[in-house]
Amino acid sequence: MNRTRLGIVSLAMVLLLGASAFWVGSSLPADLMLPTHWGLSGQPDRFSGKWAALLLPVGMTAGLSLLFWFLPALEPRARNFSRSGGLYLWSWAGLLMMMAATELVIIASALHWPFRVEHIMMGAVGLLFVMIGNQLGKSRSMYMVGIRTPWTLASEEVWIKTHRLGGKLMVLGGVVLAIAAFLPVPSGVFAAIFGTIIVVVAGVPTVYSYLLWRREKAQPSE
Repeated sequence: MNRTRLGIVSLAMVLLLGASAFWVGSSLPADLMLPTHWGLSGQPDRFSGKWAALLLPVGMTAGLSLLFWFLPALEPRARNFSRSGGLYLWSWAGLLMMMAATELVIIASALHWPFRVEHIMMGAVGLLFVMIGNQLGKSRSMYMVGIRTPWTLASEEVWIKTHRLGGKLMVLGGVVLAIAAFLPVPSGVFAAIFGTIIVVVAGVPTVYSYLLWRREKAQPSE
C-alpha cells in the first residue's frame, strides 16, 4: 500500500459511494428526512434531507482523501513524516473504511434494513483503532498525524514512548470495541464501554507524555 494506490482507492470509493447514494436516493420520496447523526444509544438525533444525508459521506470521503493526499507537502517535519508512512497510510485507509460504514448505516436507515447502528459503527471504530494503533509506536514526531501534545512535539523521546503506550492502548481498546459489536449488549452498556475506552485512549497518553517530559526536563544536562 502506498500513497498513489490509496489515492486510486479513494477515488473509487467516492465513485462507489456516490453511485450507491444516487441509486438509493432516486427511489425515495422527495421529502424524506434521513438521520445523519446518532447518539451513543444508537438512536438518531440529527436529520437532513435525503440527498444531503446520502451524499454527506461521499463529500467527507472526497475531502478527507484530498487532505491526506496533500499531507506530505503540508508537514514541516518531512523527514519524520517519511519515516512514519505506516501511520499515515493506515490512518487514511481507516478513515475510508469509516466513511463506508457511515454510508451503509444511512442507506440501511433509508431502506429499513434491520441493522443496529451502534453495532456497525462500534465495530468500525474498533477496527480503525486497531489499524492506527498498530502503527503508532513506529512513528516519529510530526505536526499533522499522531498524538500531538505540546510534550510529544517538544521531545522525540517523549513522542516515541508515548506512542508506544498509546498504540497498545488503542489496539486493546479497538479489540474490545470490535468484540462488543458482535454481542447483544444493551445500548447503555455500549455507551459506557465506548466512553470509557475513548477516555483511556485519549487521556492516558496525554498525561503520560506530560510526566515523561517533566522527568526528562528534570534530568541534569550533560
